[in-house]
Amino acid sequence: MLRRPVESAYTALAEPAFDVFFDARMQVELFDDAIALLEAMAARWPVVAVSNGNADVHRVGIGRYFAASVSARDAGVGKPDPRIFHAACEVVGVQPSQVLHIGDDAALDVLGALGVGMQTVWVNREEHVWTYDQYPHATVGSLQELQDLLNGSSH
Repeated sequence: MLRRPVESAYTALAEPAFDVFFDARMQVELFDDAIALLEAMAARWPVVAVSNGNADVHRVGIGRYFAASVSARDAGVGKPDPRIFHAACEVVGVQPSQVLHIGDDAALDVLGALGVGMQTVWVNREEHVWTYDQYPHATVGSLQELQDLLNGSSH
């Protein structure tokens, strides 16, 4: 008879360790302009978080602003794979052409979303140079600039 006491010992150690890691992962420091933007957007549109990470918007404390969230773990693929963007559309019942995808990673967010026909805004806080053939519909340097853009105004 085979016994696996070592495996269960590892499992017994790994699960609490992962819980500690996951709790630490939820200690997110938001940009100063994030809550105001989330409030404004959630009041007008269904907002969906699309993440390659494992942060949970509810455990972070901002879940009330999101109609849904889709992680790479949920979708089985991460950005820029088209399937994760389609999964985000499906959870709120819209077509990609009806979505404005906002992200800070040029390749994963912007090119991935453009590839499925979404509108895009690149949040470029670090003033990186755009080096791709396709371009985002808009580029902003802060979430306040994004809020102004969505409101049709500028400072």
